[in-house]
Amino acid sequence: MTLLVAFGMPGIMSSWGLAALHAIAREAFVDYCTFQIGTLPDLKSAWDNRTSENVIVTAQHPDAQLCAFLMRSKTPYILFSENALDSVLYLARHMERQDASIVQAISASIACLSQLKKHPFLVHFDREKIGATPIHLILAHICRQFGISLSTGGMVRCLKSLGFDPVQSRAQIDQIPTFEQSAAKINYCYSAPGTRHEDIPENLQGMARGALAPFDHKILNGEVSGIVWPQESFLLADKGGEPAEGEITLVGRARCLVYGPYFHLPSGEWTAKYSLGIEQNVYGQIFTIEVHSDGLLSKIRVRPSGTGSFAAEAAFRIDSPKTPIEIRLFTDTGSIEGSIAYWSVELTAIGLRNHDSDPPLDMVPEYNQDEAETAPEKVNHAE
Repeated sequence: MTLLVAFGMPGIMSSWGLAALHAIAREAFVDYCTFQIGTLPDLKSAWDNRTSENVIVTAQHPDAQLCAFLMRSKTPYILFSENALDSVLYLARHMERQDASIVQAISASIACLSQLKKHPFLVHFDREKIGATPIHLILAHICRQFGISLSTGGMVRCLKSLGFDPVQSRAQIDQIPTFEQSAAKINYCYSAPGTRHEDIPENLQGMARGALAPFDHKILNGEVSGIVWPQESFLLADKGGEPAEGEITLVGRARCLVYGPYFHLPSGEWTAKYSLGIEQNVYGQIFTIEVHSDGLLSKIRVRPSGTGSFAAEAAFRIDSPKTPIEIRLFTDTGSIEGSIAYWSVELTAIGLRNHDSDPPLDMVPEYNQDEAETAPEKVNHAE
């Protein structure tokens, strides 16, 4: 009876990793079955409904209960990740769409996968760190992680299914492709890491750089700062949910101005810094800013004293990374003039990393692998 558990954010690395697991399973087992899971009940259902004693389970968005269960177990598992912009490019091509839902999906995956960081039996495959590694070393490492032994012939057949095409009848080590060479052969969405980002629309690039890129190489490894949810990731309440691009008018009744962006954050304590640029005088206007996820997480009030740049901060706690976050900006009273020139939210983790936890195992050491309660009401004035 064998259980292989693999997690990964959307991307070339995860897609290749799943293909590698299938190649290994075909050689190691007489038969096997696979399931995509996201919750502990999903895992139980997969086990109860398995058609083989050998099971592969994969997930991109494991919830807190599933992660907690795995961290208590001694089950080895693997994680696949890559650069955020490369992940955005892959998913945009794979889904044939280019909108905020791409960033929302990847932020959900990153937030959920970050819960796995405490597990001592984790091996993390980061695309940027293994791109030049020959794939037979990667396959061998996966096999060691799961306690699988392959014959020489079985390994060669795995290599061939992943793009190895020996020019002689006998396989030669120097003919074995690297990870990037292999991925290019087997994935139609492939592009080399760090390339073709110009194919991503500028507004989507801005969202990805602000909301996702700060997690590059930190999905398991520490506190994250500098996360920015830019104005274009929010939606205009006055215009039926259109992207909040350009000036936001205040003229009219008291109301919700913008909401969104439905991105995700890892569990833990967070500080949000709200930045507003007041272009026209709004003396006396009070803004209310709320954070919602599993209920109301934070609520503050901000009263600018004139035109210029203003900022307010609030702390809140995330307990369910799988639940999207909605921030709402309201005016408390009607206005006959005034506008917001810009609006953004910067987020910083507070004590996200447990420094006493066991570090994840490095990949392919032979190749020197690198390793809420509602906030009290307050009034904020110009910086």
